[in-house]
Amino acid sequence: MTTALSGKWVWLWNWRRCDGGDPAKVAARLRAAGCRGALIKAHDGPRWFDQGRPWREIAAALKSEGLAVGGWAYLYGRDPAGEARLVGETVAYGEADLFVLDVEAEFEGQPEPAQELCRLIREQVGPGYPLYYSSFAIARYHRSFPYAAFDERCQGAAPQVYWNAFRWPVAQAVRWTYEDYAAQATPPERLFPVAGLYSGRGVPYPTPAEVAAFAAQAARSGSTGVSFWSYEHMSEEMWDAVRAVKMEEELMPSLEFQQLSAAHAALAGRVARLETDVGALKRQPSPRPKPSQSRYHTVGPEGARGLWGVAEHVGVPVSKIPAWITQVKKLNGFADKNPVIHQGDRLQIP
Repeated sequence: MTTALSGKWVWLWNWRRCDGGDPAKVAARLRAAGCRGALIKAHDGPRWFDQGRPWREIAAALKSEGLAVGGWAYLYGRDPAGEARLVGETVAYGEADLFVLDVEAEFEGQPEPAQELCRLIREQVGPGYPLYYSSFAIARYHRSFPYAAFDERCQGAAPQVYWNAFRWPVAQAVRWTYEDYAAQATPPERLFPVAGLYSGRGVPYPTPAEVAAFAAQAARSGSTGVSFWSYEHMSEEMWDAVRAVKMEEELMPSLEFQQLSAAHAALAGRVARLETDVGALKRQPSPRPKPSQSRYHTVGPEGARGLWGVAEHVGVPVSKIPAWITQVKKLNGFADKNPVIHQGDRLQIP
């Protein structure tokens, strides 16, 4: 089954750091790697993200090179109307082929803001527009995240399977991702997993063999597309690894299709057995959160710039960042003057 997010895609965070923001060079690199398109950041919450030039111009330039272009934004749920409006403008004015909602720690234990955000976004883009969400891969560790709210309004999910940051074997990370999403009734054909092809702060690049295993296991599990984070972080070895990945259905031998069908049948049986347990869990009353003046944030690529980068990412005014960092150090027990943080770390923040 071919959908908007089928094939191979690469995420772009900061356009100016991607071959200097040269559309011809970016397009040539993506085509050489066999990618169907690029997912380019459009906004952060209710504020446009500065890419050096209008998002619409970037998208138009890559489309003229024969690539599909999707938009994405990191969303917080604090201003659902403002966030939904920018999604709508990216789709309508920017002519995005699809849109991915990057929704993470801010929505844990917050089903109502998630539902409201998704409702407003659907009003902006219409019922049939290809909308996806990207969040935690291992759902069993994030049980309070409102997966169902996003799953109801989106055509699929792009779980962030960053096994190199998890420090897990790739096979385990991918297997648990599909098992956990199946447990919440998201079928494998609606999953488009993301691999983290980056390094830094103690996180190593994955090996090319691991990238190949990730894509092959995703295809065997039922996915028709995968994506890679991110253009500006990938080494030449990682680009070669992406180039070697084959996701096209027509290139699969008949035996692999038979194996895929068998895997689907096995997964369907597992889902049936899990439905009873999931139903029992849903009937249990959710614990009421204790009043608190702090919250939690899962560090993303912004952690490469330390706590200052996290502060900018969550919207702390520049004049208040030093005091904010002092509070974060105290909340998390950091003794170092410049504590080292890694992508995937969970921080308590004011």
